[in-house]
Amino acid sequence: MVYYKVIHRYKLIDHFECKDIGIYSCLTNAEEAIVLLSDKNGFKETAAGFKIKKQLRFFKPKLLDKTFWIDGFDTYTY
Repeated sequence: MVYYKVIHRYKLIDHFECKDIGIYSCLTNAEEAIVLLSDKNGFKETAAGFKIKKQLRFFKPKLLDKTFWIDGFDTYTY
């Protein structure tokens, strides 16, 4: 079975940050997660950072189709 992993990657001053958004059972669910998060804090400033990757193995079925970071995020730089 093929799963779909959604990640969000963006560049800070001197490195890249990567957030795992979730693993989904179908491409439609993965795309809906991106739509849900694209207007949240942190994500709306870097909307081009979303990627969907195919994944062949998944070992934690209770985490399937759950979206993380649903409130967005804040970035602090020093």
